[in-house]
Order: sequence, then C-alpha cells, then structure tokens
Amino acid sequence: MKKLIFILLIINLGCTSSSDQQFINRFAAGNAKLLNTINNNDIQVKLTVIDSSENFIEYEYNIDENKYFYPASTVKLPIALFALEKLNENKILSINTPFMLEDDTIKTTFKDELKKVFLLSNNQANNRFFEFIGQDYINNKFKTKGFFNSTIFHRLSTSNSSKLEGKRVDFFTNDSIISFQKTNQKPKKLQLNNLKKGKGYINSTGEMIKQKMDFSKKNYISITDLHRIMKILFFPKKFKEEERFNLTAEQRELIFDYMSGYPKDFGYSPDEFPYYFNKFFIYGDKKLELDESIKIYNKVGFAYGQLSDVAYIKKENISIILTATIDVNTNKIYNDDTYDYDLIGFPFLAEISREIIKTLSN
Repeated sequence: MKKLIFILLIINLGCTSSSDQQFINRFAAGNAKLLNTINNNDIQVKLTVIDSSENFIEYEYNIDENKYFYPASTVKLPIALFALEKLNENKILSINTPFMLEDDTIKTTFKDELKKVFLLSNNQANNRFFEFIGQDYINNKFKTKGFFNSTIFHRLSTSNSSKLEGKRVDFFTNDSIISFQKTNQKPKKLQLNNLKKGKGYINSTGEMIKQKMDFSKKNYISITDLHRIMKILFFPKKFKEEERFNLTAEQRELIFDYMSGYPKDFGYSPDEFPYYFNKFFIYGDKKLELDESIKIYNKVGFAYGQLSDVAYIKKENISIILTATIDVNTNKIYNDDTYDYDLIGFPFLAEISREIIKTLSN
C-alpha cells in the first residue's frame, strides 16, 4: 500500500511526462496491480485510439527510442512485409510460386510461409524470408520508409545467424528457375542506451559468464517504429505513398486473415495451439475465454525475458493500435530460461489491454 501511495504521489506531482501521466491516469490509475508492474519492469506502452472518423488519438507510457530492448519475433512483421515488397518487384513471381533454399528440406510458397510466420511465429519461415531479402534490403527499407530507430542484424534461432552471405533462393516458374543470392554489408553496431544488460549470461557452451550481456549487434525495433508499422499497414491512406507497404489487395487480406486468425481455424491442433497462443493482449493470462466480439491482428515476440506484442484490436465500436514491451528477466541472468513470463509478463499484457478496452467502453 505504501508503494502504491508513493506512485500516486509521483503522478500527482507531475514527475512523469504529460503523456505518461495521461496514460496512467486514464488506463491504470485505478488498478494497483498494473501500477506495481509498471513501476518495476521496464515497460514501454504506446496506444492509438482510432475514432469514428479514423482520427488518431495518441497515448504513451515511458517511451524511449534510445533505450534498447530485445524485440524477438516482432521483427518477423517487417521482414515478412519487406519480403512481399521484394517479391512484387518481379512480375513473374507470386505468393503461390514454389521456392526453395539451397540446403532446405522442403519446397514451399510465400503463402505457406506467411501462415507459419503469423499463426505459429515459426523461426524457419522467417529465416526463409530473411535469406530472400538479406540485411541490406531490410535496413534500407527501414530508412526509406522513415523507420530510423530499427536495425536488423541476424536470423532467428539458427547457427551463423548474422552471416552476411545469404543462401541461394530458387523460385520454380512454369519454364525456368529464377535464383536470388545476396552478400550483405555488416550493419553498424547499435549506439543506444542499455545495450549491456543483466549481471550474467550462459554462453553457447553452457558456461556461466558473470558479466553483462552485450546486445549491440542484436536486432532492434523501437516501440515507436513497431507501432507505426501497424498504423501504416492498417491505415495506409493516412500516410505518404512512399511510406506505405507495396502489397496487393490479395496479399493484404491474406496477412490480415493470418494475423487475426487462430491456429485451429487453419487446421492446427487446438490442444497444441490453444486460442491464447500468441495472443498476449486480452488472452495472455488465460483468464478470459475466447470472445468472438474481439478481433486481434497482432505479432508477438518473447526471448531473453523480454515480452512484446503489437496489435490492432477491434471490439464493436472500439478500435485501437496497442504496442507494449515488458522485461521479466527478474534474476538478470540471460539464457538460463528462467523468466517470469507466466507470473508477471502475460498477466500484465492481458490486463492492461483489457483495462484499456474496458475504459474506452465506459
């Protein structure tokens, strides 16, 4: 109780920015549990409320584009979108054109890999897109579209993840094979705050290293950039043409279906992939049964104890874009797989999103 009173005093004294104070006062001030989590877990939250005329009403809490956090699988969202843009540069290719990496075990299509990326957050599917476009293409796209606080260095959960030479990608058309292969430039090390994190980490050989872990060559997308990606994707007409994603109407609808869908609707086992799988907002703590009146288009990420979700959420006359990240690596040791996702992370993301929907409904 003393901690809660102290937090409320800080708010009333105006020690947070006006935007932070506005967010807390409207969406969290009456919830002691949320306030306690906000105070202790290095959280950033960005919220856009879309009114009936599609105007953006903005709120945020603790946003700092220069403070590093690990974005994990949220990077799959821009990588997939940029891969589609590059695919569309070649009029012969489509999302149904079969393709295969030089050392892969399967021949697949963009349509199938998009499904795996958005429904299952599959790392191999993401890495197939990564091989097709490479670091240079991704990072140049960030710059040309105005995402100046994002850099992609590496693939996900694979050996030699930051290798600059890409694998050959072969597309199989009716009468020929079209191949792509790139060698990329090494991205510049990040120049951000908080790049060395924690008090120790377990290295690739299982040895405990008692020093901070260096994230200066790890992927990064700021909360502001991640949030803006969703705004452009769902409301492209509110942005300049060069900022929009070059997608066909068919591709947009397919992405929306996969982002908002549940694995069971696409033939996956509901026992293995229940309704709350990869839906951290609203359902992350498993306290709410599936509500058909709520539509969630999202992409999640979690690794190293960092938990993030970016979503476009609709319920009846309520329409919001919500992006949040929370650090639940309580013991400050990386790669030990001891993170408080279930105790702190999932409950926070579920509760803050439900609280926002509830407040806007009143």
